[in-house]
Amino acid sequence: MRVASLFGRQSRVRRVERVWDPCDADIRVLEKLRELGCDPAQPRGVRHFVYVPDRFGADEVSDTLAREDWHTSVEESDNVCLVVAARSQPLLEPLVRQTRTRLETLAAEHGGQYDGWEVETT
Repeated sequence: MRVASLFGRQSRVRRVERVWDPCDADIRVLEKLRELGCDPAQPRGVRHFVYVPDRFGADEVSDTLAREDWHTSVEESDNVCLVVAARSQPLLEPLVRQTRTRLETLAAEHGGQYDGWEVETT
């Protein structure tokens, strides 16, 4: 069972392409958004997902991100917590890379895992 399914996250994926390097995957998503006509310089709603093994760590991650101007929420389910961090930001490659690095580091500091992001396309 995928961790995301514990939180009722439904996938609307129609086709899957396996990309092993997360940074490469980010670049491919940005390319696809440009193909769809999205201007990367225009701020868009972005949500990031961090899984942490306990509530204390999840609250720490959430509080840290809130101090960095993220809107956060914490959801608990079967031995894992999901921190959702959202804000509006441009999707320029350097910022996407910097955000991934920051969230991967923060997740690791609390024994967790960064699980990527999604963006509003409209």
